[in-house]
Amino acid sequence: MSKYKLRTLRVESLIKLAQSGDKEAMNLIMVKFEPMIKSIASKYYGAWADFQDLVQIGFVGLIQGVFSFDENNNTKFSTFAYLNISSEIKSFLTYLNRLKNKVLSDATSIESMFEDYSEDSDYYFEVPSETDLHQSVIYDYIFERSLEKMKDIEKQIIKLWLENSSYDEISEILDISKKKVDNTVQKFKKVANSVMKYVNDAITIGGE
Repeated sequence: MSKYKLRTLRVESLIKLAQSGDKEAMNLIMVKFEPMIKSIASKYYGAWADFQDLVQIGFVGLIQGVFSFDENNNTKFSTFAYLNISSEIKSFLTYLNRLKNKVLSDATSIESMFEDYSEDSDYYFEVPSETDLHQSVIYDYIFERSLEKMKDIEKQIIKLWLENSSYDEISEILDISKKKVDNTVQKFKKVANSVMKYVNDAITIGGE
């Protein structure tokens, strides 16, 4: 269907198309709801929450809302989207707060490692750029949220895989087949990558 024809459709029709895999329909939905996302994000951003980060996470909530929306529940999509976007942003803020506390805790532990530090010492630190830092936080969050949607045994598989355990090691540790390990890893990659792709698309749309 042409972009022009898509623009004439109601949101409910765009949702059905997006649920069936139409990327142009999903992009149009993201454009239509970007003002709502920015409005919600503006209520929450602060010292530990960059506005653009919250906007991107808001798009994650919108995307999830599109795929889980059921018109038979007699709920307007705009209301459903608002709740999903708000919930996702709040979850992200909870994640950031947990991350902040971990950083502060780790910093206290690390201080003891540098008791003999002097300006003449050969200490070199490579500081990531602000953009890279924001993106890594967002992607880590998406990975964590993707993991939450999996079954307990699948979570164990992915956690071991993320710790660089081989398929053979995971299979032996959990007493499962390598095929089960591979299927779970591929499932996780598919879920996480699909969300990341839409978030990257959302970044592009937001910059236009």
